[in-house]
Amino acid sequence: MHNGWTGIQRRILYGCGVYFHEHASYSSSYSRLDSSGERTMFLARVLIGKTCIGSSSMKVPPVGFDTTTDGQHIFVVYHDASAYGEYLITYK
Repeated sequence: MHNGWTGIQRRILYGCGVYFHEHASYSSSYSRLDSSGERTMFLARVLIGKTCIGSSSMKVPPVGFDTTTDGQHIFVVYHDASAYGEYLITYK
């Protein structure tokens, strides 16, 4: 079974959720070239709510918080309804 993480080191630093970064250039480093030499990335709307600094041991945010963060540009969400992939961008 292909899990999409081939060649990418999967690291959980700020919690066991879905990671988003404020800057596309950072996220681009996690994308892979397809057979035509293009990359794809979602531009998403993410509802972060109340955040706290995350840690690798967190399975969910603490009571009273919605997401975890690195305190700067990374946000980790834990519910499907917290993120909406608004655009799929294809680029070289």
